[in-house]
Amino acid sequence: MAELFYLTTRRHGGNYYVKFRLEDGSLSSMKCTGTSNYAEAKKIAYTWLTTGNIPARSNAKVPDQDKTNLEKINFLNKLKTLDFNFSDVQSIVDILVDRKYLVSGIIRATPESRDALEFFNEFWDYENSPYAKENKVLGSELSHSYFATAKGRIKNYWSKHFEGRFLGEITPDDVAAIYQDPKLEGLAPKTVKGIVDAVTVPLRWAYQKHLTQMTGFDNIPHVKVKAVNERKIVPMQSVPDVFSAKWENEMCRLANLVAMYTGMRAGEVQAIRLEDLFEDHIHVSHSWDKYVGLKSTKNGEERDCPISKDLHEALLNQLEFNPWKVQEGQKAFIFFGDKPEKPVSQRGFNKYLQRALEDIGYENPKSITFHCWRHEFCTEAKRLVHDDRMIREVSGHKTQQMFEHYSKHIEHDESLKTMGKAAEQLFGNIVTKTLKRHGMEA
Repeated sequence: MAELFYLTTRRHGGNYYVKFRLEDGSLSSMKCTGTSNYAEAKKIAYTWLTTGNIPARSNAKVPDQDKTNLEKINFLNKLKTLDFNFSDVQSIVDILVDRKYLVSGIIRATPESRDALEFFNEFWDYENSPYAKENKVLGSELSHSYFATAKGRIKNYWSKHFEGRFLGEITPDDVAAIYQDPKLEGLAPKTVKGIVDAVTVPLRWAYQKHLTQMTGFDNIPHVKVKAVNERKIVPMQSVPDVFSAKWENEMCRLANLVAMYTGMRAGEVQAIRLEDLFEDHIHVSHSWDKYVGLKSTKNGEERDCPISKDLHEALLNQLEFNPWKVQEGQKAFIFFGDKPEKPVSQRGFNKYLQRALEDIGYENPKSITFHCWRHEFCTEAKRLVHDDRMIREVSGHKTQQMFEHYSKHIEHDESLKTMGKAAEQLFGNIVTKTLKRHGMEA
């Protein structure tokens, strides 16, 4: 019968070490008995064998949970020698996770073992993102700029934190650690929230798709973002002064006039082409996006915005300055850029508006943006037109099913006529005087 264990010393007079015989006939690794006396070492070995409590170190007071026995030694030895298939390994990992010994387990050649940064960058790459494709199918298509901003935040704020890390090992604590990053100091709460969302949105999606076992990302401390105050608009009594001020760019002055008179969005103003221009209205069928180019309007619906005769002539006059109008024909942009296929950047719309506000001594010009004209239009129009449905018919502020239900009862021509009168009454004098004063009429 084979011995249950063997005792040996590393040097003469040294302590005895024990090796236990395992089930498969092999020997365990050596464990020091802590004594140089053979009889005492043998007694200790038998005690360990019968009680099953083999300490990690014989010369220290070790808690019971740190002790082992031959059954565990046998098991660990088999883990080192047996061949496992993928299912076996997954079962072992699942058991350890279920028993709370592991937070998660990452197995080679699984989605969890994917490089984390590679995953985040693909997730926010609009053209290749499975998240973008899924949202499109679900009818909630997200903008290219949303994806581009998030991808930029991955590069600027998360690269150093997750470099060389696996997707499956990213924990909520790893994400919350970003709050200690000095780069976040001084940033607006909304921006910080966007930086955190750039990883928590993909990680929550990955958990839903079984790409990671990690969860709990909803429990990360949330950044408190204050409710946005009502957007400031230029007081009506100051609007004439704004357009009579010194403007360094007449095209941007005209673009701001159009937005004031029609309530159009910046991208919609950029997208105006000759084919959209009619004597008494602009047909708003497209918007411009710097990532996509010409696309549908924000809510996907076309509409008409009334304009005055003076504004119509000024827009035609502006087109005459477009050096590509001959080649482009009906497709030529009214507010053209430095290439025939692109309109002017909307950055100038804000830039020159704020400079004009500064010129007239307006307090805090930075608080006013081009989009404020849209709010100005709706606010002032409501004073004259008491049917919100008509205003929305022109502004494109259609909200979900309820308004669509009511809008069926609105006659389009009636809305155009009523809103045309209101716009002329509110802004017509400003438009006429501005155009004549600055030689912008046809």
